[in-house]
Amino acid sequence: MEDSEAFRAAVRAHAAAILNGKASPYDAALEIWGLAMREWPGDDGDEACISLHLIWGALTDWVELRPAETDQAETCMITAAREWLTIEGDREAEARYFDRWIYDVLGYERPAPPQT
Repeated sequence: MEDSEAFRAAVRAHAAAILNGKASPYDAALEIWGLAMREWPGDDGDEACISLHLIWGALTDWVELRPAETDQAETCMITAAREWLTIEGDREAEARYFDRWIYDVLGYERPAPPQT
């Protein structure tokens, strides 16, 4: 991908496929994670790529590492896709989405505040 808009359009398509039933949540989630892994659009100031990589990587790992919890993980994938499609493009809303999903929902450790 040459730019973040192409990356975002591809993510939107996969998120929509989750919601409209054209793809299984796991398969579409794996595609989103893969896009973020291999199609990095470059450093154009768009933080969506790395944040979506963390979110969708954790969600697909959940299925792979705890297959008995696939239904729960896929429910979260559906929620994450629905929320993303609702807020995508509003950078302030995206920042809140990333913060909540990465730290509150998925449990990544928040970085320590910079020391002064």
